[in-house]
Amino acid sequence: MIDFRYHLVSLISVFLALAVGIVLGAGPLRESLGAQLAGQVEQLRTEQDDLRAEAEDLRTQNDQLAGFINEIGPELVAGTLEDNDVVVISDHNSTRQAVQHLTSLLEHAGARSVPRISLQPALWDPAAEQRRSDAVDSVAGIAPVLLDRGLEDDEQVPALIVTLLTQDSSAEVTPELRSQVWQVLIDNQLVTVDGDIPPRASAVVYAAAEPSQFTVDSDDDPTAAERAQQLLTVQSRLLATLAQTRTPTVLSVATPHNDGTVGILRSVRGDSTFSELSTTDRLQSADGPVLAVLALIEQVRGGAGDYGTTADADARVPGLPEATLIDEQIEETTGTEGTGAGPGDTDPGSREPAPSDGGGAE
Repeated sequence: MIDFRYHLVSLISVFLALAVGIVLGAGPLRESLGAQLAGQVEQLRTEQDDLRAEAEDLRTQNDQLAGFINEIGPELVAGTLEDNDVVVISDHNSTRQAVQHLTSLLEHAGARSVPRISLQPALWDPAAEQRRSDAVDSVAGIAPVLLDRGLEDDEQVPALIVTLLTQDSSAEVTPELRSQVWQVLIDNQLVTVDGDIPPRASAVVYAAAEPSQFTVDSDDDPTAAERAQQLLTVQSRLLATLAQTRTPTVLSVATPHNDGTVGILRSVRGDSTFSELSTTDRLQSADGPVLAVLALIEQVRGGAGDYGTTADADARVPGLPEATLIDEQIEETTGTEGTGAGPGDTDPGSREPAPSDGGGAE
């Protein structure tokens, strides 16, 4: 049995150890520990300043490069998309300025027509499910051949949009019938159309907003999750159907803070379902629309790739002969090699060698 003397000795030992610690801490060890901590703090402060300066330098270099790409954009793309009907699809008003710039560049590139289709919130609003079903039922009544009965109603409309854009006119699907179906989608506030839709789109650019733009403040957590999932369903089905039709397509996404880890960009890059498509980030930046048009030029010529500045991009810009000036500017600005492509080289991510004369496929 432990007696009182044992407790007394234990207490004395504790107080002795505490006294020794106080004496050492207030005396010989204080200056040594203080100097070490001060040195470590100063080292961390210096490293932080160096990293901040490096980040600012990189930001300046990137801004210079983006400004250069934007300035020479019209000259780079001039005449590269002649005789092509390019449809621009957008999904949020926040990309309006970028879409306008994109449209202007496509016109500089010689596109024969550049109609714009705006996807409306009713396509992914959880409260608009009945409206989507009504639209599908209406289309089934006038043009059932345009619907894929293997799809759920929520996927039918984005697949239908692609079918309307890519399917050639036939005895079953006349131009008049196609116009009626577009009107059904417009009347149900699922899309808006600016410009005359061509009988068949030669190429498509999908300008996607950042995911945060689609949030609704009044949504509770389950509704917000359902809205986000339905949005991803619409985007994925539309792009997957475009990939199946092998229509030259570019997904260009707004990526503030250079973040490509969320939304449709994360879903598409690295997924073999979308390997036929090209992607670009930075849509919100000055050079974003130029990157999208350059990627579309590569698509029309048979190539594909992921471009921009996010971590999962293949390269800053597509390896096109037209992009030689950008390569030189990348090397000059950053001190690193550009895409390294030139006339006669094989495009990175391309399905076939780039034409040596810079021309498109016949």
